[in-house]
Amino acid sequence: MASITSLGAGSGIFSNDLVNQLVNVERAPTEQRLNQKQSLTEAKISAYGNIRSAVEALRTPMEKLSTAEGLRAFTATSSNEAVAGVSIDPSIANRGSYSLDVKQLAQAQSLASGVFADKDTTTVGTGTLTLNVGGVATDIAVDGSNNTLEGMAASINEANVGVSASVVDTGSGFRLVMSAEDTGEANAIQVSVADDDGNNTDGAGLSQFVFDGTTSNMEETVQAKDAILDVNGIEITRASNTVEGVIEGVTFDVKSLGTSTVKVDQDPEAVSGRVQEFVDKFNALQDVIQKFSGFNEASGRGGVLSGDSTVRGIQNELRRMLTTIPAGLEDSPIRMLADVGIKTDPSTGKLEFDEVKFQERLQENPEAMTALFAEKDGVEGIAERMVNAVTDFVASDGALANRTEGLNSTLENIRDQRDRLDLRIASYEERLIKQFSAADSLISQIQSSGNFVAQQLAALAPQSNNKG
Repeated sequence: MASITSLGAGSGIFSNDLVNQLVNVERAPTEQRLNQKQSLTEAKISAYGNIRSAVEALRTPMEKLSTAEGLRAFTATSSNEAVAGVSIDPSIANRGSYSLDVKQLAQAQSLASGVFADKDTTTVGTGTLTLNVGGVATDIAVDGSNNTLEGMAASINEANVGVSASVVDTGSGFRLVMSAEDTGEANAIQVSVADDDGNNTDGAGLSQFVFDGTTSNMEETVQAKDAILDVNGIEITRASNTVEGVIEGVTFDVKSLGTSTVKVDQDPEAVSGRVQEFVDKFNALQDVIQKFSGFNEASGRGGVLSGDSTVRGIQNELRRMLTTIPAGLEDSPIRMLADVGIKTDPSTGKLEFDEVKFQERLQENPEAMTALFAEKDGVEGIAERMVNAVTDFVASDGALANRTEGLNSTLENIRDQRDRLDLRIASYEERLIKQFSAADSLISQIQSSGNFVAQQLAALAPQSNNKG
């Protein structure tokens, strides 16, 4: 701001302090109004942000209930986990009880060569080694660069053909071990050679690694086996100990020989837990709305969004959905949420959840429960409708975003008004300084003229006395 340090020097009346006081008086009303407006706008933006978060939190539990799978929770148990574990896909599993008798475990084949004096010096022959696993044959060249036990093991591993190779130190020599990476008879290893010495089956050169079903120059230390088990008296064979596809949506993990009973039951607690999560999120939203738009009787004041049409519209739309009867359920014993233990407290707007009643209805009439919450026969259930509504509310072009965008525009306008206020006050201060400086100069001149006259009169006064 403009100022001059000599202001008031001539008159002692017009000072910088007086200018500052007048400037502050001029600024204060407008600045106070802008401060109040900015504070209110920022509070509204924060309130909308809190409401948006609370609304969005509804989407996750509602998404879980908006599909048929969300109402089809199941749990599986095994009477003997040491024999067989069990896991399920709850979206397709159904209730059932299954007797398991595990007769054989699947295992991966392992072959071992004869004993060699060392692993990295003694040559083992040259030619082509062919590995056949699961009907897929792969040729591996063996020449001067890899014709030792270590060299062959490295080449086999690099080929990535479903066989892992290693060199074992027995204490009395070294053996090449080939192990199938997958269990089961179909993944057994067959080894054939094209030996550079001209004989592909003898025990010399590369031929000493042949194991092709006819010639067995390697030792089968572990036999390839399939898993064999009876399920409800029906024999099942699988290449793996993870047995899938026998019962839709059920996977058995066989671990040892023996028997076990596996049961798949509906899990109403899991479904009611999802509903409880929705109820909790819905009630949390009501608390947020009450905080920012309700009336506080203790303080006698309304919230920052009191009477706001956007918030009221969201609240009314969600409440309307809670009492909706999906098409097709008009004559059903389960028509609306109140029928399954989800009621609204009219004094608070919050939901009350009777978990026991809900679980009973789910077990009594699962089809109607699915239709109530999820889409069925092309008709949206309550949960799906709420998911769509929440998505619209929090969309980038939704009601909440539009209100927030408008408030941010208000903040920009306030900043513009502050800039204009600064310019106006600076001009006002400059005008005051000019006016005060001119007045101070005039008073100084008057005072100077008065002093001159007084001096002249004082000089004449003695002469008059002498004449007397």
